[in-house]
Amino acid sequence: MRVAFDARWYNDSGVGTHVAGLLRAMAAADRDFELVVYEHANNPIPALDGLSIIRVPVRSPKYSSSGQNELRRRAREDRLDLFHSPFYPAPFVLPCPVVVTIHDLIPFRFQLYPWPKQWMVKTGYRTAVRRARHIIAVSQHTADDIKSMLGVTPERVTVIHNAVAADCFHRETRRGELEYLRERYGVHPPYALAASARNWRTKNLESALQALEIARSQGVAKFQPVVYGPGEGLDALNAEQRWPLLNLRRTGYVAAADLAALFRHAQVFVMPSLYEGFGLPVLEAMSCGCAVVTSNAGSLPEIAGKGARMFEPFDVAGMAGAIARLLCNPEELHRSRVSALVRAADFSWDKAARETISVYHRLQSQSSVDGTGDTQKRIQRSMA
Repeated sequence: MRVAFDARWYNDSGVGTHVAGLLRAMAAADRDFELVVYEHANNPIPALDGLSIIRVPVRSPKYSSSGQNELRRRAREDRLDLFHSPFYPAPFVLPCPVVVTIHDLIPFRFQLYPWPKQWMVKTGYRTAVRRARHIIAVSQHTADDIKSMLGVTPERVTVIHNAVAADCFHRETRRGELEYLRERYGVHPPYALAASARNWRTKNLESALQALEIARSQGVAKFQPVVYGPGEGLDALNAEQRWPLLNLRRTGYVAAADLAALFRHAQVFVMPSLYEGFGLPVLEAMSCGCAVVTSNAGSLPEIAGKGARMFEPFDVAGMAGAIARLLCNPEELHRSRVSALVRAADFSWDKAARETISVYHRLQSQSSVDGTGDTQKRIQRSMA
């Protein structure tokens, strides 16, 4: 069996994290099939050298018709048995079955773009699930959304959880790490960490800031509020003028290694999202032994488990109380950190790789039973 993985989606987003983590684990795993990696010529996946894979550069832009044609030609020439797209804009017509990973259905729940783009994105999701032989969802919550919102039958969906980069997001501190954070970002323990993002509305940044303000006003413990990520949400909320007593510290974009260090030294991470397809920042924080206060929306209860304190997304008083208790009670903070680490240990890219490979084999067996595999090979030969 020859399986191609579309690694052109590698970048610094959540999808990019998924691509790099899963692909590295699959490349290093024991396999009885050939793994072909399609990656953009100018954006290759790091840390794949020396592994038993076939790397194929693709030069056409991802969203272009030329990109569709190039992948179709490559799939035919490489005689693929299966193609895995880790993001919903999967190739339209390939001479082999396609597996698509769906991370969330946010565009079906929230208005993120002007209506023409929103319609195009939703159409892309619908086209992907209609043409895919099988769909991988990164959480049970996302799987349920796929079934209910897109009408996909249960047997076509498999849940495989994401993970974090274990060499980065872990509990072990480096020498001089805290001093580096002070100099680079101006943070001073004790501090509470919150996340901003371009989709700051669905991240519910406003509620996070309100909870921090209430906790700060209670006066039980002094702490520095720190917000990482793009500043559009803070600007739109006029945060410094609206909450002047918070004395917010903005870090802007933070590289993964620095984010992990921020998690390791934070007293608490606050993320009251309205919806998450997986909730990677929560898992990243727990993996670093950071106490987490989050919402019970979307997939967050599924991912956080007993590793975090959960509240309704707009229960700012409840979140503020939890933040204050963690800041003034060392024993409770310690228990929360231990619970976070225990829960985080349930996730790994090695596990995700094994489960993904199992999906490949299951589809191969189904093709052998229903004869689609032989038909597919005849099509490939006729198109060669």
